[in-house]
Amino acid sequence: MTFIRSLLYAVWFYVTMVVIGLVFMPVALFSRSAAMSAIRLWSGAQRLGLRAICGIKTEFRGMEHLPKGAGLIAMKHQSTYDTIAPFLFIQNPGYILKKELLKLPVFGIYASRVGIPIDRAGGTKTMKLMLADARKGLASGQQIVIFPEGTRQLPDTPADIKPGVIFMYNELAVPCVPVALNTGLCWQGSGFLRKPGHVVFEVLKPIEPGLKRAEFTQRLKDALDPATQRLVAEGRAAQSSTNRS
Repeated sequence: MTFIRSLLYAVWFYVTMVVIGLVFMPVALFSRSAAMSAIRLWSGAQRLGLRAICGIKTEFRGMEHLPKGAGLIAMKHQSTYDTIAPFLFIQNPGYILKKELLKLPVFGIYASRVGIPIDRAGGTKTMKLMLADARKGLASGQQIVIFPEGTRQLPDTPADIKPGVIFMYNELAVPCVPVALNTGLCWQGSGFLRKPGHVVFEVLKPIEPGLKRAEFTQRLKDALDPATQRLVAEGRAAQSSTNRS
């Protein structure tokens, strides 16, 4: 049954992407706000599809900790869903994303409107370009979203903070808001199956700007790790309850 539901959801995922993407395309090419509206609509469709087709409930917590204007969001990364659902609770996100995503049909056009593409092999030049784009985003009131681990991790993996988020924190001089989650329990990074359960995105208390590298890194880990462990335990309990019923 899980396989069939996952297959149906895959159809929903791509059909809604193509339909919404093509309908909004003429205005999204020239308007970031139109592109954002299309992405929010599609993200809402994914939340609905996951609930209706796969039995995955999505909850957002800690919204009071989100910045009203410019800020840096450091989010755990376990699933593709981590790049989708935040459009439903972050006011004006600007994603740090792989430049390869810009080459994808339909999706790539929208990613170019709301994202800050990076070349992972670009070294110092890439970091400087990323910083310049991030500063432009902050000036327009964006919340810059970065995955501090760089790539998707299994749910029980402790946070491995990469230099990118430290560099951005030091250079941008804005509060860093950690976000914990448990998405990998229902939607694994490289897997096809979408398992029923309760997905939670929890926004944690901001970390003030101006900390030294070591202190910031430890503060970010100390925020993300216990919160993620708690959400993963909660998610597993919900899945166990579903399996028993």
